[in-house]
Amino acid sequence: MGAPLRTAFLGCSSGSLVMAHAAPSANVSFLGGVGGFSSSEVILESSRLSRNGFIRIRASATRQASSGQSRRYRSNTEGPNRSRDDAVQRKMKAFHEGKEGPPLRILPIGGLGEIGMNCMLVGNYDRYIMIDAGLMFPDFDELGVQKVLPDTTFIRRWAHKIEALIITHGHEDHIGALPWVVPALDPSTPIYSTGFTMQLIKARLKEHNIPFEGRCKTVNMRGRYNAGPFEVEPIRVTHSIPDCCGLVLRCQDGTIFHTGDWKIDESPVDGKIFDRAALEQLAKEGVTLMMSDSTNVLSPGRTTSEADVAKALMQRISAAKGRVITTQFASNVHRLGSVRAAAEATGRKLVFIGVSLKTYLDAAWKDGQAPFDPSLLVKAEDMGAYSPRDLLIVTTGSQAEPRAALNLASLGTSRSLKLNKDDLVLYSAKMIPGNETRVVRMMNRIAELGPTIIQGRGENLHTSGHAYRGELEEVLRLVRPQHFLPVHGEFAFLKEHELLGKAQGIRHTTVIKNGEMLGVSPLRNGRVLSSGFSTLGKENLKLMYNDGDRAFGTAGDLCVHERMQVALEGLIVASVEIFRDPTAAQAESEDRDDYDEEGTGLRGRIRITTRCMWTDGGRLVDYLRQSVESVLAGCYIDSTLPQVERKIGTALKKAAQKFINRRPEVIVIATEASPGSAPPSRTTTKISAPPAPHKFGKFVPEKTVTVKSSSTAKAKDSTEIGTLSTTVTVSSPADDPTDGAAVKTSVEPESIHIVVGSETESPTSTEDGATVSPIAASPETEVPSRRIRKWRSVETLELIKIRSNMEAEVHSGQSKKALWKNVSVALCDAGFDRTAEQCCSMWSSLLKKYEVVSEEKKSGIVAEKPWQYFDAMEQASILRNNIINSSSDSPQAAAR
Repeated sequence: MGAPLRTAFLGCSSGSLVMAHAAPSANVSFLGGVGGFSSSEVILESSRLSRNGFIRIRASATRQASSGQSRRYRSNTEGPNRSRDDAVQRKMKAFHEGKEGPPLRILPIGGLGEIGMNCMLVGNYDRYIMIDAGLMFPDFDELGVQKVLPDTTFIRRWAHKIEALIITHGHEDHIGALPWVVPALDPSTPIYSTGFTMQLIKARLKEHNIPFEGRCKTVNMRGRYNAGPFEVEPIRVTHSIPDCCGLVLRCQDGTIFHTGDWKIDESPVDGKIFDRAALEQLAKEGVTLMMSDSTNVLSPGRTTSEADVAKALMQRISAAKGRVITTQFASNVHRLGSVRAAAEATGRKLVFIGVSLKTYLDAAWKDGQAPFDPSLLVKAEDMGAYSPRDLLIVTTGSQAEPRAALNLASLGTSRSLKLNKDDLVLYSAKMIPGNETRVVRMMNRIAELGPTIIQGRGENLHTSGHAYRGELEEVLRLVRPQHFLPVHGEFAFLKEHELLGKAQGIRHTTVIKNGEMLGVSPLRNGRVLSSGFSTLGKENLKLMYNDGDRAFGTAGDLCVHERMQVALEGLIVASVEIFRDPTAAQAESEDRDDYDEEGTGLRGRIRITTRCMWTDGGRLVDYLRQSVESVLAGCYIDSTLPQVERKIGTALKKAAQKFINRRPEVIVIATEASPGSAPPSRTTTKISAPPAPHKFGKFVPEKTVTVKSSSTAKAKDSTEIGTLSTTVTVSSPADDPTDGAAVKTSVEPESIHIVVGSETESPTSTEDGATVSPIAASPETEVPSRRIRKWRSVETLELIKIRSNMEAEVHSGQSKKALWKNVSVALCDAGFDRTAEQCCSMWSSLLKKYEVVSEEKKSGIVAEKPWQYFDAMEQASILRNNIINSSSDSPQAAAR
């Protein structure tokens, strides 16, 4: 008898019993309950699969569920691209939508893997709210860009799903993109924030003429309100700006806690402390998902209090003998209050220089949170009425912004602030990553003017507004979320924060990138493990750019990459006025490949302009002009202007790369010459050699110019005797043997002017012993020049005929050299002067072309234009095969 079956109880749902029968070798595991109001049958098929040493059990289930009940999402990923349930595996192509799947969904649009541009969608199924709409400042390679913004095209496409916009606080990386994001949303979408932040939002929207009446809704800390699918509760956190809050998002499928930007300041200057009590209460309720700021996860310990900075400022300002100038972030209203307290204690008048300082102070005053009345400030134009020792100046420019007051003062171009050696400059800020170089340069300029500069971490003049590692650990232990997702920071910061969460005992942690949708399912009770996270799709979001004015669009729209290309490689603009010879025969399109140079040759008036390129004293421009002349000389008479522009552009790029090893952007503008315009004189000057390479920063001049005289007119390689001209060979520098071949230049015999460098004025000797001046040569030294001539149709057909007739000689063992010499002689007897090397090269090209065309015909590919030599080559191939078949021992030498 076979082994008995084993029965396992899998679960019970809606009164229906579910049983499974399996072979003894099967390892039955919990599969979960099967929903429905009717009986269900589960059959487990056991099959041994050798993957990771485990037995894989495939389950097939049939169920008849009620029509109104949706299927419960039961599983999620276990490692990269794996799933416990094959039914929920999804490709990363489109977002998961609808009522099926995990109920809580997170889609970051910005802020993950970067500093700034914080913008995120949080949803319950297909209903979403947007948290923050910030900008990011450009990197060094984004020339001319002032703001980097989230993908508003995607936001506009999803506007029907976004039911509310919630702003956590008023920093630029959280509200800076509002003038572009708000128009992309539905006009009825409400905007929620606290009082001070709302004042900044209204000012920003008003500045860009965006209507906001009826949309802006001010909320209070711990005051609950409904936004989209969530009940939202703001919780007070401390930061470097007033009214910063975290968000608790509650819905029927779980609770989400978003910290925003935060730190734990035990003694804030405004007395509004971090709300630990709210987090303790939240932990008792249970948090399905927590998202936390990761900016300072690599910084050990805890941040210092803003009160400590206030004490340091008071100490430095009290000890100063002359005028005191402080610079800081304009949004830090708390520090403005500390500076005001120091001014009152020392009897100094407070002066603000910088529009953004007044903007933030006015917003705080309207909301009732300003540390002092803005009307008490002394105007910058009235500073002359006070002694320098009675002034305390607060100015913008801590990041050396080009138009900021302190940066202009360091350059001596500010009308409001002039620095002198008795000033004390307090740098009460930190250098944002990416701004270090320009900030240091600004400080150097200030130091050269004489003021004393106080800066550095040891001076305690600044504290971060983002939590250090110790504070991050405390909040993770306090909230104890089921799932944890690090946000706000570089990707390395996010990964480190994920490890920190795991170290605190959080089982389900992950890191995602912008554009990746994450699904979260809540725990059902404390004993049942969550299915963790699930990746529900990915959107290829594009960064949007603004140049500070009206220009707005993608990198392609604003030509961001092209700007960098021009800055690094340079720009060439070539303007060419084309002159055509009306008496020249125009080449027909079907015979163009067979034309000789009688149908080619254009002349043009050329003007070349370069930008951001080393021109080597004008030699580069001359070399580029010669390249254009050579291209025009090789163009057909009936070439269109776009064809000419493309050829000239390609030639200019190659010439620039050869001359200075750069690949510049090239703009070619070709126009037809106006009737009656005199064409430039025709010249046959070929492209001269680029200058010799530089060695150890010095130019190596050419050393000799030799004119070769020879009475022979023997054709070599692929050239033939042409019109009379002079061949001048410029030898390579003696100490640079890398150039093995001489460069030949052909000019008209009537006027030969050869100038190489400035050290070639002495006469040189020819091979025959004659002395020739390098500046001019006499007609007696003229020798025939050889030029390449294209094959005509009649020549090509004659070559095929002659070569086919010599097939028997090929298989008789005749040498390759002798064979092609005979072909050349036979072709010459037929009236066509071609060398043996030319004939061999042409035959090889014909064979390759014949093979390609034959394969296309076998594959059924119909060419737009039939190859005119196919029939002749077909006959030659048949003749060759007949000879091979007749002599089985003959060598296979058809390629000769």
